[in-house]
Parts: sequence; C-alpha cells; structure tokens
Amino acid sequence: MTRRDIDLALEVVQEHLPQLGIPKRLCTRKLSAAGRVFGQYRWHSDTLRLNPRYLAPLSDDDALDLLDTVLHELLHKASPLWKQLRDSFRPHPDIWMKAEKLAVRLGPAYLARRRSAHTSDAQQA
Repeated sequence: MTRRDIDLALEVVQEHLPQLGIPKRLCTRKLSAAGRVFGQYRWHSDTLRLNPRYLAPLSDDDALDLLDTVLHELLHKASPLWKQLRDSFRPHPDIWMKAEKLAVRLGPAYLARRRSAHTSDAQQA
C-alpha cells in the first residue's frame, strides 16, 4: 500500500489552489474500503479522511477519482462552518460540480506528476 498518490494530489492542489488549504491530519483508516464514502472532511479535528481503497495501486482513472475526492473535501474545508454542517446532512451538487471542474483542470498536472514520481521510483529501485 502507498500514500504516494494521495501526497501527490495534495501537492498539486497546494500549488495550484493554495486558498483551499491542506488539513492538519490525514486519515485512511476510519472509512470502510467496501463502503460508499470516498472522503470526509472533519472540521472539528481539521482531518481529511480518505477511503483506504486509495492506498492501492491506482490506474490513471482511479487517480483522477482520488483527485476529485480530495478537491471535493477541500472545498468543504474552505466553506463557511454553517455550510459544512448543512452539507453534512443534504446533497451538495455545487461542491460536486466545482470539484469535478477543478479535477479536469488539475488532472493533467497531477497525472504528469504521478508519472514522473513512478519513473523516479523505478529508477531508484
């Protein structure tokens, strides 16, 4: 298992969208790998929870899904507290659509960074 793809997604977001901020904590144990929840942002502990399925080797499509999930949760983080609380209990298509647009925009940079990291890992092995 690896956190490499998660770390690279956070790096790309930090470089291109620093206003979203990166949470203090990252957790990949609290969500069920078989569950429907891919991510959560916990405002009280400033924790980004990601589904442990993102720790497995990912295809490019799965990696882009990870990027979308990270962006979705960081958009929650950047939202006012009242909106974070409200969105916990109801659908929030505004966040879904914005995350999807941002993932399309940042996707090429993220995939390029992944390929570069995997190439450099292979050369070191």
